[in-house]
Amino acid sequence: MSKLVVIGAGSAVFTKNLVGDLLTFDDIKLDNISLVDINKTKMDVMDHLIKKMAKQKRRDITVVSTTERREVLGGANYVICVISVGGVEAYEKDLEIPDKYGIDQNVGDTIGPGGTFRYLRVIPEILNICKDMEELCPDAILFNYTNPMAPICMTVDRATNIKAIGLCHSVQGTASQLASYLRVSIDSVIYWCAGINHMSWYLEYKVDGKDAYPNLMKLSESHELIDVLDEYEKNYAASGVKLIDTIRFKIMQHFGYFVTESSFHMSEYTPYFRKDKEAIKELRVDKRWWLAHEKSTDDYYDKLKNILDNDKVVEIEKTSEYAPDIIRALETNIPFRANLNVPNTNLIINLPYGCCVEVPCYVDAIGIHPCYIGDLPEQCAALNRSNISVQEMMVKAALEKKKEYILQAVKLDPLTGALLNLDQIDNMVKELMEAHKGYLKDFE
Repeated sequence: MSKLVVIGAGSAVFTKNLVGDLLTFDDIKLDNISLVDINKTKMDVMDHLIKKMAKQKRRDITVVSTTERREVLGGANYVICVISVGGVEAYEKDLEIPDKYGIDQNVGDTIGPGGTFRYLRVIPEILNICKDMEELCPDAILFNYTNPMAPICMTVDRATNIKAIGLCHSVQGTASQLASYLRVSIDSVIYWCAGINHMSWYLEYKVDGKDAYPNLMKLSESHELIDVLDEYEKNYAASGVKLIDTIRFKIMQHFGYFVTESSFHMSEYTPYFRKDKEAIKELRVDKRWWLAHEKSTDDYYDKLKNILDNDKVVEIEKTSEYAPDIIRALETNIPFRANLNVPNTNLIINLPYGCCVEVPCYVDAIGIHPCYIGDLPEQCAALNRSNISVQEMMVKAALEKKKEYILQAVKLDPLTGALLNLDQIDNMVKELMEAHKGYLKDFE
């Protein structure tokens, strides 16, 4: 029997896309899809939706939903984690308290004050999921979609026996964006990309077998050329977000390679771009689009509920999510390549051993096989290491339960260090600790 468990299944976009993608494959058979969420109302809607989708595709699949994951983890082959802890209320504190001290984060979900406290909220629950998996389905693969990706994957690797991989959209998403910028079909593109989550580098990007970097460099030569690219960008535009990629093109100009995560994100992983309100606005990375997205998640849920209430056909189209294709490769032995987040077992030589790296991986029925990269260009590795240092302290704080390490993690953040002195950082982090004290009860 092949069994999938989705934890955090009330996340309507993820669950609908993940299961929808699996249903588009005619050559694999899932016997059981189990949905888990603490919000029973949303979960019941998703249960109804998945059953309707399976019926549309004429698939004989048992769909089970529950608020208690232990009821369904037994016998699972694959567990997908898309959980969030604390909701929008906690997330707003991650942004608003640093705002008072002059740290203007755009997304705030990866490193820095926002990423650190998001991690501290979610990691206990993820470790509890792993503990249940060790007892009930020890051979299952955990697909983690929850951010901050790298420190979560590092913690699972170091503190549990569960096989886990981290999945993100940025590599395949940015590859598609670059194709749009160059006005070519993504089918004509091949690339080789590696680094860390939210900061991987296109070491090669080719169109019809030819190096596309000369053309990308031409696009970076003026604001005018960059400004019109949003007319061709589709990924963010589909969510109503205007992406002006000045920062990523500037990073490419100065460091030689295009980076995977958007200018919104990249602006907060480095010390260069978010120094004052004027610069942030001029670079057009001032709109907190992810906060707006988090506040509007019920809109998509309501849309799905309306489809069900009116017995409309559910549109099922293949997306670019990696997890369904990975499951298909494992089930059928049809090889698939994806950029996944895995432990650095000397895959990237000039990044720390044991950190979490994002590298190409080949998948077949035997398993998941990460590719050897060797050395990254040193300038790219240096930018990666500046973020890995923060991730390492975040993990150390969570595993050793020491508030001192929380303070040190934020002090190592490149953006925070560029704007605040050490005493100011202490005051900011202590205020964040007080705001999130319910999640830090066992910290010394």
